[in-house]
Amino acid sequence: MNVVWMSKARRKKQSADLDKTPAATKPKAKSKYVQPSPARETIESLVVAFILAFLFRTFEAEAFVIPTGSMAETLNGRHKEIDCEQCQWHYHIGASQEVNGDSETLLPNARINSSVCPNCRFENTVRDTPVFHGDRILVNKFPYEISDPDRWDVVVFKNPEEPMRNFIKRLVGLPNEYLLIEGGDVYARKNETDEWDILRKNDPYKQLSLQMIVYDNNYPEKLLLEKGWPERWAAVKHDHTDDSGSGLEPDTGGWSADTEQRVYAITRNESADQTRWLKYRHFVPDEEAWGAVMNDPALPFEEEPTPRLISDFCGYNETQARRRSSSGHFWVGDLTVSCAIDVTDTGENGELLLELTEGIRDYQCRFSLKTGKVTLEYFDHALEQQKVLDEVETSFSGVGSHTLTFSNVDNRLNLWIDGKLIPFPGKGEYEAPATSLPTNRDLSPVGIAVTDAELNVSDLRLTRDIFYRAEQSIRVQMERYERMARQRDLGDEFDIPDRTSQMDLMFALDEPEKYAELYLKYEHSVEFPPLKDDEFFVLGDNSPASLDSRLWDDTHAVPRHAMLGKAFFIYWPHGVPFMNGGEGFPITYHRGETGDERYPKMRVPFYPNVPRMERIR
Repeated sequence: MNVVWMSKARRKKQSADLDKTPAATKPKAKSKYVQPSPARETIESLVVAFILAFLFRTFEAEAFVIPTGSMAETLNGRHKEIDCEQCQWHYHIGASQEVNGDSETLLPNARINSSVCPNCRFENTVRDTPVFHGDRILVNKFPYEISDPDRWDVVVFKNPEEPMRNFIKRLVGLPNEYLLIEGGDVYARKNETDEWDILRKNDPYKQLSLQMIVYDNNYPEKLLLEKGWPERWAAVKHDHTDDSGSGLEPDTGGWSADTEQRVYAITRNESADQTRWLKYRHFVPDEEAWGAVMNDPALPFEEEPTPRLISDFCGYNETQARRRSSSGHFWVGDLTVSCAIDVTDTGENGELLLELTEGIRDYQCRFSLKTGKVTLEYFDHALEQQKVLDEVETSFSGVGSHTLTFSNVDNRLNLWIDGKLIPFPGKGEYEAPATSLPTNRDLSPVGIAVTDAELNVSDLRLTRDIFYRAEQSIRVQMERYERMARQRDLGDEFDIPDRTSQMDLMFALDEPEKYAELYLKYEHSVEFPPLKDDEFFVLGDNSPASLDSRLWDDTHAVPRHAMLGKAFFIYWPHGVPFMNGGEGFPITYHRGETGDERYPKMRVPFYPNVPRMERIR
């Protein structure tokens, strides 16, 4: 992402008010100091202010604006904000592709007409939706003057291939490391003989802030549901030791659903003798499904809705101009579920279970509602084995209301109760299984189970981890294939792998076994040459649309001297227009558009977008 420098506001020294009190009749003693003239005082003040501003800019902090979306949604470039017409989910889309770089001259036929909601997948018309500049951020340069950057910092640096341009990315690889991207995760090691170690965020709160939406149950696709589309959360009969994952039968004697209030309830009578399951299945509407219900009269769905694997679909990129190249193609198994729990009664065996499935394992967080004990464990279907990872005592016992967040990200389980991270002795970390491919169980990857208790569940929200795509620049790929071809011509037993396309993977998301087979043919991992003593590896948070260390032609590293500073605060996201239906009134327009239609660039009046003024994690 290119970063454009913003000039600082000039500081002005206001002169002191003149003393207008009448002079005393008795003459005052004459000061031994000469009072400077107002003109001289003003000049000196401006010089001092200029020097201080220069020193502050040089050694402490500098302001930048984000023009593109390679760090979305941590940082937004030029973008639009959308309220989905169908589910009312509020989301952002990138709009930097509409204009010619820093000049913001509109490119021919580049206006964004539509975008796809990441929550319900409805295609919204956004052509006339107000457009905003990118986030304004503060970058602290002082820490890098006295120490080295830390892993997972958001850093501003000089682009090694275009030294006149500033870029902003997240620092991932440190000096003298080998880097590997595989299965959406990043791994590192110090030499060729070491085992690969997965790179986790040391601060789980940082990881939580980077999650991307999969589905918020408070914002359902109501029109589709009215026409027979299945609810994603439903009461089902489920045995977690059964690894078939096929056809979860409805459980009419289990959870009851209030579809208006989006609340699910279970009584002690219903859960006393058996465990009752509420499961999420990824019933993702497509363009054809929405097209059917938008017809008048509505048409039946062309095919029976079936669940799909959760993919790296990124709503920020899903505009009509870019969808073909950026739509979710890859299965994402690292998930986080959050909800509100209201326990009204519990028996001696009262228990709550949160479950996240990834491949051959079910990762579970088990709550004893009687004692408050919480256990992290997993069931491995390949080994048919249950393993306990961690246990801890908590205050979550008896009746009461709590918010829970349970995550399985980067081979680590984390739990938050009422917003507070629960410290487990082993930090919830585990060794990954030998295989990391999806199974049929990943079509219903999230579950909530209750035994011998009465409670309500609401505010269900499912998010996913960033999926780092294993990509390289075209030039590097071609050089690699040429070397492979030469080896094959020389008689080496080496075959160039079958390059399965990303589109093939996307079309197989409803068939996990087929997806796994195709994924093994796809070039799903990339290993990079070792970094030198003073080199760093950087990646964008918006992996499908980021020009970062993976894709540079001449290098994959940022030298230490090119590091400018650490991004630490969004001080001005953009102004939020109001009046005139919430769109304000245009006062400036984009250059370059032909015809009578003009594209507003700035609108007034507006107020500060305070919720987005926040620390950058």
